[in-house]
Amino acid sequence: MKTVSVTEFRGNIKKYLDIAESEKLVIHRSKGKSFVVIPLNEEDDDTLLNNAQKAAIDEALEDVANGRVQSHKDVTEETKQRFPNLFNR
Repeated sequence: MKTVSVTEFRGNIKKYLDIAESEKLVIHRSKGKSFVVIPLNEEDDDTLLNNAQKAAIDEALEDVANGRVQSHKDVTEETKQRFPNLFNR
């Protein structure tokens, strides 16, 4: 695992992306969080969603399959009634 600063990464992006192909690369911000750079394989696309997001998508698909949906117009009208301050700008 290699660790570099944001400044170093920014100045040598190609170099560090090449390194990230074979080992974990940690980019450290001096006054913030650190980030890990790893290659994204096509079969890893589902790792971009966390479990809560996957569960929400499954629930929404189940709602659609069971006819528990509303039109965009109906949702907009209900939202305007519940939160009128959002539409008075």
